[in-house]
Amino acid sequence: MAANESMFTSDNEDWGTPACVLERVLRIDRIALDPCHGPAGKVQADTYYSQAEDGLSLPWRGGQGLVYMNPPYGRGIGEWVDKSIDEYTMGAEVVALVPARVETRWFYKYWAFAAAVCFWKGRLKFLGASDNSAPFPSAVVYLGDRVKRFDTAFRDAGIVLRL
Repeated sequence: MAANESMFTSDNEDWGTPACVLERVLRIDRIALDPCHGPAGKVQADTYYSQAEDGLSLPWRGGQGLVYMNPPYGRGIGEWVDKSIDEYTMGAEVVALVPARVETRWFYKYWAFAAAVCFWKGRLKFLGASDNSAPFPSAVVYLGDRVKRFDTAFRDAGIVLRL
């Protein structure tokens, strides 16, 4: 693998959310649903959808609080982005931790719907991945009406763009 190739690929699709991200998400509101709960996840949510339950096929709305999504980072990430946008347009408030791949089709879709994006300063150290920081930059995308709360929660973590 070429030296810069590691920045764009990974053998691991399950990148457990670091506490520094979850602490900020919880400053917005409690997490009502984690629709793609992986084995490395430590998300404190009211409801979880496991991989076996398939969060892509189940509804995300209905509870009070946030939907927090840290999807598998493989080629299927676009399906999770589409689902998060669909659920947002039907009333869900979504916070998504994703690779900051602004050149991809799936990330480009977020530009049309996101209220804000935090581009994380530095590289995150994900749970269950390794002792090293991630080989990619990260972004937290917010789909909802509480932009000021999102901004307040994440502005010390990186650059927050209100869209």
